[in-house]
Amino acid sequence: MKKVLVVDDDHGFLLSLQDMCRERVDSFEVVTAGNGKEALAVLAAQPIDLVVTDLKMPEMDGFELVSRMSRLKNSVPIIAMTAFGTPEMEDRLMDLGAFQYIEKPVDFELLLQKIKDGLAAGAKGQVSGVSLSSFLQLLELDRKTCTIMARAGKRVGLLFFKNGSLINAYAEPLAGLDAAFEIISWDQAEIEIHNFCRNRKQTIDAPLGFILIEGARLSDERGDQPVGDAGVSAEEDDDEFAQLDDLDFATAPAPPSTAAMAQALAQGGKRDLEETLNEAPGVNRMVLVAKDGTVRQQRNIDSKEFKPFVTYVAVAADKIRGILGYGELPSHIILTQEKGEQLLIIPGPELSVGIEVQPGISPIKIVAAIGQALAEAQQLGQRA
Repeated sequence: MKKVLVVDDDHGFLLSLQDMCRERVDSFEVVTAGNGKEALAVLAAQPIDLVVTDLKMPEMDGFELVSRMSRLKNSVPIIAMTAFGTPEMEDRLMDLGAFQYIEKPVDFELLLQKIKDGLAAGAKGQVSGVSLSSFLQLLELDRKTCTIMARAGKRVGLLFFKNGSLINAYAEPLAGLDAAFEIISWDQAEIEIHNFCRNRKQTIDAPLGFILIEGARLSDERGDQPVGDAGVSAEEDDDEFAQLDDLDFATAPAPPSTAAMAQALAQGGKRDLEETLNEAPGVNRMVLVAKDGTVRQQRNIDSKEFKPFVTYVAVAADKIRGILGYGELPSHIILTQEKGEQLLIIPGPELSVGIEVQPGISPIKIVAAIGQALAEAQQLGQRA
């Protein structure tokens, strides 16, 4: 008979579920645990076909349990119980195959059906265990603040989450968005979670969904080639990464293997917007327009033809915002031209940016690259 491990610190819930399953279900047996630590002991002692776990628990919560399961050789499908569910997130998690979730308070009938579906899919080989992508989406779903350490071979990377948003990443020698793409492209990465986010600098503004897609594309391009062994080895790194709980990336002295990470994440500060625009990848031509219509910066354009169009789109976006009753301007507008170039327009209250993007370059990546510097420039303009 198949075994389902249910992990929750609510003892009454566990007893009720066991009693209901005993009376109504003869295809699986329910085994229980009160927290993640007890669950790991159960997983080590007997074969388990599916795990249902709450995320908020004492001693070891559901996130750490799932991260520990990523290091097990066997692949066990998981259903997470969370208070922060949406239909859109459910669709995304279901597409990944590893995670399902159910909202709390739990509907027993729905939970039973999800368990049956998960066991059936697992028997057909359609449900895998923990993947890094699905785990990160679970963090977003539950608005988690934490630091994720991912390991693949001898590669080690850090992903910093604040309230469910990925704000920074590091994988030597990469930092920021490029590091996030690299880490997510790693196949069969082991996951370790630390329940703090000491990184105080946000360098990533792109949505997590976009980052996961780009990471998957990078993984596909890499094909069967193994991940390189550059960076800190997992063996050398064990003791030093154990100090992450005491590490403040903004102020504290870092141990040798994390010193480069701390330095990379502390560098930069407030960057000049014009400098950032000049370094943005994939820009054919560009114009930066102030709210009074003057051109602050331009590249490869005749401002008589390009600048008025950018200004027109920015003004139209503001009018649409007013008509629809939105509180803010759209973060960006993307228009595709006949020859494949894309026109990226970022409207703002003080500055608007128009960029013609080379074919094959993602405009969203440019948005992420210049987002912080543009936001700072907007704030300075409003104070002036």
